[in-house]
Amino acid sequence: MERLSPAQAIDRIPNGSCVVASPACGTPTTLTTALADRCAGRQLTLWTGLLFAHEAVADAVKRGDLRYGTWHVTAALEPLLAEQRISYVPMRALRVPVFLASLAPVVALVRVTPPDRHGWCSLGPSVSYVSAALDCANLRIAEVDPALPRTWGQSVVHASEFDIFVDTSETLPVYEAGKPNPVSKAIAAHIIELLPERALLQLGIGAVPEALVSALGDAGMRKLRFVGMGSDGMVELAARGLLDCRHVEGLPPVAAPDLLGTQTLMDWADDNPSVGVFPSTFVQNPVALATQERLVSINSAVEVDLAGQVNSERIGGRQISGIGGSIDFVEAATYSREGLRIIALPSTAANGSASRIVPRLGERSTVTIPGALVDVVVTEHGVARLEGKSVQERAEALISIAAPEHRDQLSAALR
Repeated sequence: MERLSPAQAIDRIPNGSCVVASPACGTPTTLTTALADRCAGRQLTLWTGLLFAHEAVADAVKRGDLRYGTWHVTAALEPLLAEQRISYVPMRALRVPVFLASLAPVVALVRVTPPDRHGWCSLGPSVSYVSAALDCANLRIAEVDPALPRTWGQSVVHASEFDIFVDTSETLPVYEAGKPNPVSKAIAAHIIELLPERALLQLGIGAVPEALVSALGDAGMRKLRFVGMGSDGMVELAARGLLDCRHVEGLPPVAAPDLLGTQTLMDWADDNPSVGVFPSTFVQNPVALATQERLVSINSAVEVDLAGQVNSERIGGRQISGIGGSIDFVEAATYSREGLRIIALPSTAANGSASRIVPRLGERSTVTIPGALVDVVVTEHGVARLEGKSVQERAEALISIAAPEHRDQLSAALR
């Protein structure tokens, strides 16, 4: 293991390599910036999931110096995809390790804590596909961040596994959740009425899941457990004593592939057995999760059609997100004893002009979740129960929770 400057470390990457960087709040920003600065003429391809602090990478792509591919497009990078400057690979989270194993040669760039007295580093807030990237990499470069939380779960890697250490003083990237609004609060209130006692909740990304976390505390629900994304709102639930602090079948109260939040979440997760960060192959594996009882998957959507089909990825043909772990969690809830599969979304688009309950998904939309894998759809106007309903009954239930001004048009589509 060598300790090098960022530039020296990037210069060790063989030309023509596939470079895989850890995602989200674990993005190794010192290394990705150095990569963007020193990639010209080297035929390098960077692969990531949810990329934070993307500016330097985007600039290198625009210059034509760096190829970039992802299975989780962000709104900031969507214009580059529209211009066909970057590649998007539709992929569920569970299959990312299989994809990484097909790349060659692989260089892994990861953010880690300093080694402890036994030589172990923690991957901190992001493990998801990072363990798989390290397993298949020919060169492993660690960005060492003293401020990174040392997390529990399956997040440790021994220092001897790395070839190069690079020191960083850059601030950890953070995720600022949207503030709950009247619509998201109304949706959250409906969802709470559906939840069984002692549920294991999986929450997706977005305003509705964030509002739900807040509402859970206000509703006084106890013995809460979460799988999937860890968020700031869970810190408040823990402070109020609302988490179930048992470890059930290997899962702590909060079990996540990635923690997405601010410094508040990172401070709480540091050396906290209540929070575990795990590879996607474990914590997003439907076979493993199906053994957990009362698993409730709650995911948002761009639109839902009258057959119950869910599009969570595209708006007007523009790719704005990825598949992520949504279908993995939905499948797990399908086989969980007393499991429940919920899709939650506002009834109209942000400007209020278009319904998000639509007659049918268009040619430029994507079916992220099939209608047969949805039990309930929730908007601010109520709850549509789809499981066990005929095609006609499903459509009528969905129309009843659309915005009132759009219901006649949706009804006409059934005739």
